[in-house]
Amino acid sequence: MIQTSSVFKLIAILFFLSVFLFSGCTDKSKDTLIISSEETEPVSTLDAVPVANLEERTFSKLRTTFQGPLLDENLKTLQTLANSDIYLEFLSRVSKRVKPFQTFDEFLDTTPPDAEKKIRPIFKQRLPHLIINDQDIASFYEMATIEQSRVILINLRVHPAPPHLIEAETRARKNAPLFRWFPPKEIEPHIRQAFWKVFVKFVVDANEIARKKIQDTLHEHGQDDGLIWLAIQEPRILGVILNTFIDPLTPAYFLRWIDPEGQEN
Repeated sequence: MIQTSSVFKLIAILFFLSVFLFSGCTDKSKDTLIISSEETEPVSTLDAVPVANLEERTFSKLRTTFQGPLLDENLKTLQTLANSDIYLEFLSRVSKRVKPFQTFDEFLDTTPPDAEKKIRPIFKQRLPHLIINDQDIASFYEMATIEQSRVILINLRVHPAPPHLIEAETRARKNAPLFRWFPPKEIEPHIRQAFWKVFVKFVVDANEIARKKIQDTLHEHGQDDGLIWLAIQEPRILGVILNTFIDPLTPAYFLRWIDPEGQEN
């Protein structure tokens, strides 16, 4: 079992966070959202009670269309499932969108997760001088998304980071309004450190929540059925998986992450 409080992990995360801290500017970009929580309880994007029948029907359609294996090279089948008409229609219905989503990324970018309500208190408590806007929330999520993947790869001893994460990190550094968050003459260093400490906890907790949810779902339903149920019930966890375990990583890395004791190093 991965120890989320280990010194190695926190040092590694803080190293990458330091890049963000000194490289931000005030450019704007589209929102990029993730599932996360500063608590240890999972937060589902979907309300399971009113959409239970829809979930069952969607599972049947996806299972018939994508018969597996879903953990193939570069997760191509899982990527295709995430952008299939069946799945995107399901996401549109449960999110009450009038127009269907065109891509899975569009869902992630435009549909706020429940965790948003947990982000605002972080700013309010740690950076009370700010009036928080949507860009602040979006930037927090964008950085946290990248750090979730970074931490996973650090735990798996994958170095250096894959090109797609480096590109995402560069965009986040450019677009995060860090100078607005931390005016050099107004915010003392210890306040910055306190904010990043909470950010680190947010990221580490989010990864452990996701990993535990994946373990439980695959244990209950099996690998292929479990991944489909995960996509239906926790689409943002699916987003983390697809953002992390792509070329040049193989599905074996994903299995090592969710079950480090059961997989060979």
